[in-house]
Amino acid sequence: MADNGNAGKAVKVASILLALLFLLNGGLKVFGMMVDRFALWGYPAWFQYLIGVVEVLAGVGFLRRATRFPAAAVVVVIMLGAIYTLVRAGAAAQAAVPAVALILAMFVGKNSR
Repeated sequence: MADNGNAGKAVKVASILLALLFLLNGGLKVFGMMVDRFALWGYPAWFQYLIGVVEVLAGVGFLRRATRFPAAAVVVVIMLGAIYTLVRAGAAAQAAVPAVALILAMFVGKNSR
């Protein structure tokens, strides 16, 4: 979809929001600031770094129109995993942010092909 009209503006805004979210959250993981949470959820420490790097790359991907679709596809998978993890851990209320990110990523992906 060409970036024109209201839908194009909405895609740009959603892409910028997703870029900021994943650059920040991915960065926290890359710098090891969520090791305790990942351990609490039953994941090894290395998994935090892997997810962090993928999130940072996705965040960068949202900044270019040509890479928005693959970034959105990756984020959809990660957010499904995040929602599953939080629900399984009994923290379903905390799944609101990943759910919103999932919806935004689906919107960007659908309108970026």
